[in-house]
Amino acid sequence: MIRIKFAATLLAVLALAGCYPPVTTHPLGSTTNSKPDTALAGTWKGVDTDGKPHYVHFLQQSDSTISAVVVESGAKAEDWFAAKLTCAKLGANRFLNGRLEWTNDKPEHDIPGTVPVIYSIDAKGTLTLAMMDEDKVKNAVRAGKIKGTVEKGQFGDVTITESPAALDKLFASPAVTKLFAQPFLTLHRVD
Repeated sequence: MIRIKFAATLLAVLALAGCYPPVTTHPLGSTTNSKPDTALAGTWKGVDTDGKPHYVHFLQQSDSTISAVVVESGAKAEDWFAAKLTCAKLGANRFLNGRLEWTNDKPEHDIPGTVPVIYSIDAKGTLTLAMMDEDKVKNAVRAGKIKGTVEKGQFGDVTITESPAALDKLFASPAVTKLFAQPFLTLHRVD
């Protein structure tokens, strides 16, 4: 079960204690010439389910990655985190590969892979983000439809272990979108 620390922010579930969303052992787009999506650059704003505004700052880096800094704001704001992202366009699907780097003032290194986040930017410039549905991915792994591992227990974490080529082929398929949950965050550009 995914317990979201920042209930509706980019890669929020990465800040979990002991439980993380489905991950891949290889980043999506490893076999393609993926580049940062310049449409993401800048500052975006969304509102958490508890009504707290969150700002996401996408900063393009010289190594073709994107640093994302997420800051909770408001009178009782307490949290921020930073993640390193890479982009992948596979078929008609666009993805972010996420790796959490900092939560508040502590470095993070507990996630054993990259977290795929599917995203879209509509004609009005609204950015939506969704992560994989843990139960759907577990069921696909257990059924042999996706190569991976599921840890024991009710809350056992799932890792997709497909080769880079098989992973990119799988995620280029329109059918892969069925493995994703509803968007966890909708953002609007601030700048």
